[in-house]
Amino acid sequence: MLELLTLLLPVAAASGWYAAARHHGRNLSGELKDGIRRAYQAPADPAIGARADEAFHLLRQIADSSTKTLELQLALGSLFRRSGELSKAIELHERLHSQPQLTDEQQHAIRFELGMDYLSAGLLDRAENVFADLTASASHGKASLQQMLAIYQSEKDWVRAAECAQTLKKLDAGQRNTTLAHLLCEQAESAIARGETVAAQTHLQQALAEDPRCVRATLLKSRLALQRQQWAEAGVLLRSVEFQNPAFLPEVIGQLRLCHANLRDMDGYLAYLDYVYQRYRTEAAALLLADELAQREGAPAAASYLTGLLSERSSLNLIRRTLHYAGSATRIDGDCVPALRRCLTALDGLATQQPGYGCVQCGYECRELHWHCPTCRAWGTIQPAGSGVGFIGKNPATSPS
Repeated sequence: MLELLTLLLPVAAASGWYAAARHHGRNLSGELKDGIRRAYQAPADPAIGARADEAFHLLRQIADSSTKTLELQLALGSLFRRSGELSKAIELHERLHSQPQLTDEQQHAIRFELGMDYLSAGLLDRAENVFADLTASASHGKASLQQMLAIYQSEKDWVRAAECAQTLKKLDAGQRNTTLAHLLCEQAESAIARGETVAAQTHLQQALAEDPRCVRATLLKSRLALQRQQWAEAGVLLRSVEFQNPAFLPEVIGQLRLCHANLRDMDGYLAYLDYVYQRYRTEAAALLLADELAQREGAPAAASYLTGLLSERSSLNLIRRTLHYAGSATRIDGDCVPALRRCLTALDGLATQQPGYGCVQCGYECRELHWHCPTCRAWGTIQPAGSGVGFIGKNPATSPS
């Protein structure tokens, strides 16, 4: 009995507010809705969960079918949905929708809640149909388009997702649409997989028109240039990433080696690696430069170069690579050899545990580059770790006009 009384406290408060509203001739449905939502925002206690139906039943008695309490009934339906009672939420919203003498805005509000019910139940086709009918609604059109966009992205229907994003962009005139650019890149990747390079190039040009800083589109364009063995064009594209977002330079400097090697300009490649490290302190550039020095001049030169860097900064990878080249360059006798090998083994193990990429928006970490964060669902927020470039808007480079 005590548990039931605990559940009925917000109901009593809501009914008291409602009685006061009728007594004073005021419509306090907004306060009713807010009060009930606050009462149910806390996680449900399993010990009293069995009594929830009784509390909902009393709330239904409070929320009669008059339009004055429509917001309260919608709040009740939302509570059903959040508590997992999807069949009850659908039944309530369908009953509300069948009522006569409702305004268009009220009908749209009910339909939107019904679409959310279908979406929560996994009935994506029904949800899509409901939201599609509401796209012209002044009050719920934008929210419906956003839900349709989420549905199409989950289904990997990139064409229709891009159409939704394009419509949303028109509603937010003047805003750069990062999402739309990535959806166009998804279409480009599909076209590349089908061998349709012309269509892929068109999608990539559109993506860069939507978002000139879309690194993904530039990387895809450079991939097509490399496939055609157009080394100079690929090199220009890869270098342009610096002006879009220098945090992604670790992704391009390795591919640039192929361009410079085929153009027989390895000195230019070494100079670019040194420039990238000096300008952005990009660790990957220093490690690649050490590898090139080791091939040209031997392990002692690489070890000397990396040892000089350790005086100004240190990291797991820099220390590990320095020990590798130092161990290759020097003959060490006695007990030092096993100790050095154990250190190298331990450092190698630590290095494999480090995440290679992280989301600058939510902190999600991963070992491979993903363009769509699975945690916060944002596009283009995952960047290489250890790039030496500050995240979230701290971009020292000037973007191209």
